[in-house]
Amino acid sequence: MRRIFLQIHRWVGLLTGLYIVFVSLTGALLVWRIDLQRFAYPTLFTPSRPGAIVDAETVLASVRAAYPRHRVSGVDAPTTSRPTYLAYATQGHAFATILADPVTGRVLGELPDRGATSTLQQLHFNLLGGRRGRVINGIGAIVLLTMSVTGIVIWWPTRSQWLRVFVVDTRRPWRIVIRDLHGAIGICTVVFIAMWAVTGGAFAFPSTFRSLIGSFSPLTIARPPSSAAPQGRAPLAWNDLLARARRVVPDQHVARVVIPFGERDPFLVMFSPSATRAAGANLTSIYLDQYSGEVLPESTNARTAGDVVMAWMAPLHVGNFAGTATKIAWTLAALAPMLLFVTGVVMWWPATKNTKT
Repeated sequence: MRRIFLQIHRWVGLLTGLYIVFVSLTGALLVWRIDLQRFAYPTLFTPSRPGAIVDAETVLASVRAAYPRHRVSGVDAPTTSRPTYLAYATQGHAFATILADPVTGRVLGELPDRGATSTLQQLHFNLLGGRRGRVINGIGAIVLLTMSVTGIVIWWPTRSQWLRVFVVDTRRPWRIVIRDLHGAIGICTVVFIAMWAVTGGAFAFPSTFRSLIGSFSPLTIARPPSSAAPQGRAPLAWNDLLARARRVVPDQHVARVVIPFGERDPFLVMFSPSATRAAGANLTSIYLDQYSGEVLPESTNARTAGDVVMAWMAPLHVGNFAGTATKIAWTLAALAPMLLFVTGVVMWWPATKNTKT
């Protein structure tokens, strides 16, 4: 069985290795997506001067004035990785991603739809092929999981060898050094690689993955509360709704505002304990009736284990749930497939030549 797994691991790795390296390297770059955007568009991510952060109302008014023909859909307060306000507006099928100065509230500009970072994202998630590319990546995720499982089976040592398999002795013949290096890198990063395979498969085949998780733990469908029927009433002003939400959570800061799109949608305000939250921080949500300003109750359904698994899919894949140390760890782990492919080819090449000889 181990010999069969070795053949599967070897040939699947050789045939798909360059693809896996490509996806891994683009993923490593996307861990630093916001940093890349800040480097490419410094004027959009640089405050005009030091000072206190203006409130969300000022930014919403500034965006509405700058985009009078658009429907403003929301705004995000600055974070530790993005020092400017982020707002969204739509006009028909057009979608604008807008950055605003955190001190003055003035609109700084619009993030291009087809910039280098956006292209990198499309390469990583869809291979620039839309849904077809996403399906190919889903198949690639299955391949990557196969490589992880077969690699563990091949590597698994006897009880007396456990300590030695994590050490690479450079004094031994170079072929043995390469083999040991391949095994050490693989076992030290296999949890990351398997995790990326599972989460990548979840993105490519969401319905299938939800059904699979739901077979072990039921999934609840979280539906936001609804505003009452308008009955000829006009929605309350954003300022008024924000003020009502602040009275509910007076000791926290507005982190995100979501403007209702439909007549029955609620006005959503999300709060953070800090003025500039870290990425992935938990937020407190307050839903309000857009006509009366009444605070709407959220669903009281308890989260299941399946809900927790689904909620962690995206943060685990991109590594944005903690600080810089986590991003560095995710980046280094994403380089492992490249090293595994190179060492795997080096191990296979001499063996092929010896066989022919």
